[in-house]
Formats: sequence, C-alpha cells, structure tokens
Amino acid sequence: MVSAKCFEGLVREFQGRTHRSRKVAERARRVLPGGETRSITYYSPYPVSITSASGPVITDCDGNSYLDILNNYTSLVHGHAFGPVVATAIAAAREGIVYPAPHEAQLDLAEHLSERHPTAEKVRFTNSGTEAALLAIRIAQAVTGRDRFVLFEGGYHGSAPLISGPHSQVIRVPFNDGAAVEEALDDSIAAVLFEPCLGVGGVIPADPGFVRTLRSQTHRVGALLITDEVQTLRASYGGATEVYGLEADLVIMAKLIGGGYPIGAVGGPAKHLRILDQSAPGAITHSGTFNGHLVSARAGLTALEHLSRSAIGNMNASTEKLADRIEMSGRAHGLPVIVTRFGSMMHVHLQEMKPTQAAHVTPNSTDTAALHLALLLEGIFAAPRGLVALSTVLTDVHLESIATGYDRAFARMAAG
Repeated sequence: MVSAKCFEGLVREFQGRTHRSRKVAERARRVLPGGETRSITYYSPYPVSITSASGPVITDCDGNSYLDILNNYTSLVHGHAFGPVVATAIAAAREGIVYPAPHEAQLDLAEHLSERHPTAEKVRFTNSGTEAALLAIRIAQAVTGRDRFVLFEGGYHGSAPLISGPHSQVIRVPFNDGAAVEEALDDSIAAVLFEPCLGVGGVIPADPGFVRTLRSQTHRVGALLITDEVQTLRASYGGATEVYGLEADLVIMAKLIGGGYPIGAVGGPAKHLRILDQSAPGAITHSGTFNGHLVSARAGLTALEHLSRSAIGNMNASTEKLADRIEMSGRAHGLPVIVTRFGSMMHVHLQEMKPTQAAHVTPNSTDTAALHLALLLEGIFAAPRGLVALSTVLTDVHLESIATGYDRAFARMAAG
C-alpha cells in the first residue's frame, strides 16, 4: 500500500526533527540491549526520547510535543502528572515510601477493589501484571491439584516463560472459538487464562456467546476461569467482568490500579485466596519486597476514586466517536482501515476484514510503521502497532486534533 519512496520520505522527515532523540538512542545502545528496557517501545529508526509530560501532552528531547493517545499502554487513565495523584504520591513518599509490614493504604486500596470488582472478594498485591498472572496460576494449581493451562492465541499475560511462549504446561487455542476450548479442556486443566478483549492481539473483544461457553466448559471439567483485567478494567466500573456479567474464579489486575506506579493484584473469592493465608495449614508462600507499596497503593486509590462511572462513560463515548472518524477518514483516502474497540481502547488496523481472532490481524508491516511515523509527524503518539487508549483529560478540542491528525497521516500515506 505504501511505496518504499513514501516510507523513506517519512523516515527522513522524522530523523530531521529528532536529532537529539537519535543521540539518546545511540547512547542507550551502549548500556541497554538494543537501547531499550521494554521490547514493546522500540520502533525503527529509533524511538523519540521523552523529557516531560502533563495531561494529554508529552514532549520529546527535541522539543516536539505530541497528544498522547497511548497513555503508557493503558495505565495512565487520567493522563500524565494528574494533579490529585501527584499530590497523593508526594504525601505518601513523605510518610516513608515503603514499609516492612502491612499498612492501611494497602487495606484502603484492597477494600476499594473488592467493592468495585465483582470477583475480588479478597485481594493479594504484587508488583506487576506478570507477577499477578503467575500468582493466579499458583493459586489455581494449589486449588485444583492440576498443572496444565489453556491460553489464547494473541493473548498476553506477561513476560514469564510459562505465559509468554510455547510451554509444555500450556495449550493455546484460537480466541472466540468455543469448540476449540471444549476440545482442549479435560480434567488435567487447572485454569483458563482469559483476556475479555485481546490487547496485544489487536483489541479484539470476546463474543458474549464465547464468554458463556468458557464459563460452562470450565465448570464442566472443574477448572478455574481466570480473567485478565490488566487492561480491560477501564471498560466499566467493574471492568469487563461487569460488562459481560461474568462469574469468574480469579481476576488479574494491574496498570491503572497503581495510578502510574508499579503494581499488580489478584482478586478472588475467600475460598480460593485462603490458600495464601499464612495462619492456615497448607498455605503457599508468596512474598515480594515491594508488594502493596505505599506510594502505589495511595496513588492507585486516588486514580480509581476519580475513575467514576460517568468518567468511564464519557471516555468510552469519545472513543466510539473517534473510531468512527478514523475509519471514515481512512476510507476517504482510499485506504483499508478497520478500527476494533472495547471501551476506551481501540486498535487501528490497515486491512479490509474486521478481525475476531489474532490470526485475522495483518502482521505489522511497512504500512503499519508508516502510519505510526506519519502520526508522530502530525503530533499524535499512538502505539507502533496501532493500539490507542484514551484518557479522561482529553477535551473535545484534543479529540478533534486527534481525528485531524489521523486524517493528515492517511493523506501522507495515500499521496505516497
């Protein structure tokens, strides 16, 4: 779709306005593998280096500003340097930053999560979504006495070996395929790990009928159903679990529940989480130096308290309108553009067919890279692969600028 000449022109223009970022990237390569500490943030020829951020705007070291529609991959639901969170974090740091014992900030956040999420009768904190997923797996093994798991193609639950690639204990099946789930499930399966909407896989929502099949089939074989709400908690006050009316056995949470600080959590009924109760016989041990970190707990509670039902509703409505604008703009420029959406997350696909499984998503290509560079040149910061996650601080003026930025980016691609 995009010619080599067009792509080379975008690269040259990008390089022409990011001289300092290039120097930072060269410096980074001397001490960081590939110049990165997060694989997902890399893109060619090099990523811009951010020096400051406030609200919906981020600024790179060359002085270029961008409207941020990625928000650290869904975690900053109120944008950058959100005033109430900043004030809370500063106050918490002055109290001591981290303690070697329980504190009420943990309880405040846990009580809020328990009130908010249908599955989280009790909560156990970790430091990331990856850690939370691994803890949920350990709980499922202890509860069921089994050690095999079903995951979905295109799903992402973290970077640990068991959950990030081929593994002898894992069966991967196509998303939204109830027959494949039924075939994979037997009495050796401890749990199914399930994202209600594939994030990395292309923001593909689960079909309601598929969700019902998951619940009935896991019940059939006595396996736990673990919902990964690390990204989808923003979709509704009670997350995607509330959206689907799902009765899950465990829930994995992270990202926005820390207000921008590192955190993870597993929620579930007391009958499952009592396996972590050190006062009870047969408990499994689970520790972590920073579990329930004071600053993360306080900042996370503040962020969640400002994420009301009305705030979520407004964000979701804005995302729906923006998705429609982007699709219409792409078609107007003669480009194949499909936008998949779930709540305030969406993914801009450069393809004709709407995907319902990860296998339906066109792999990252020169076209995808061209759109990303064109958006940067228009002052829009999205994920290199096409992911967009809006924040509550975007105004109508910002949203119009974003829609216009996509239109101009498509025009660049069509002209090339």
